[in-house]
Formats: sequence, C-alpha cells, structure tokens
Amino acid sequence: MKKILFITLVFFGQSFAVNAEQRDISISKDISISDEWARPIIIAGRPGGAYFTIKNNNQETDSLINVTSSISQRVEMHERTMKNGVMKMSQVSSIDIPTRGTVELKPGGYHIMIFEPDRKYTLGDSIDLTLEFESGIIIKKILDVYARQP
Repeated sequence: MKKILFITLVFFGQSFAVNAEQRDISISKDISISDEWARPIIIAGRPGGAYFTIKNNNQETDSLINVTSSISQRVEMHERTMKNGVMKMSQVSSIDIPTRGTVELKPGGYHIMIFEPDRKYTLGDSIDLTLEFESGIIIKKILDVYARQP
C-alpha cells in the first residue's frame, strides 16, 4: 500500500512540475516575474514588445543584464524617455532592480524589444523569454500575446 501511495505521489508531483514548468520554467525566491505579456507581431519584419514586472526579494540590488528568446536572435532592453519635449527610445545595457523593490516594464517606460522574429505571432499565441540577472539568476518565462496589457 505504501508503494502505491508513493508512486501516486511521484506521478502527481511530476505532472504538477511539468505544468508549472510550462509557464515558469525557472523559479527563484530572490527574483519574481509577474504580469508578463507581449504585443503581437502582425506584420512580418516589425519588432515586437514584451512587458512584465520584476520584484527583487533579495537584500541586495540586482540588475537585469540580458534577455533572449528562441524566436529571435536579437532581443534588446529599451527605455522610453522624454527629453526636451521629444519622446526618445534607447537601448539600455541593464535595468537595476532595487533591494526589496519592483520595476515595471511597460509601454512608455522600460520594455523588451524583439527584433526580426523568425515568425509572426498574434493574439492567443505565446512566446518565451529567458531573463538573466547580474546575481546569476536565470528565469525562463512564457508570455501570452495580447493587444494591450491584460
């Protein structure tokens, strides 16, 4: 009876792990990612955007230093700022996440740009991102595609 119970628990545990892995491939207690979504690429050749909130649960400041995706060779971190009445978008090399603080990547602020994806993606699709932090934490996420922030 104990063997059957053990096998059942292992089976269900693996099923749960696989299901969790589909959305949050890597989980960290020090950094959490939430409210993730991506804008659709409806016209081939146009860049796409990805957005999410980063929470630093650690006692030290951390930085997002790299983002990659299986759908594109070129994924960049960008910031949109207002200078002299002109909206400007520029690539940044990192995004600092303060101790026990949050940073929201959103339209009009920090965001992820996905250039030259290998395919169009539209509403209802999903894309993957791998986020690398200065502390060595790597988090893989699956983002659903929406027309606007859900």
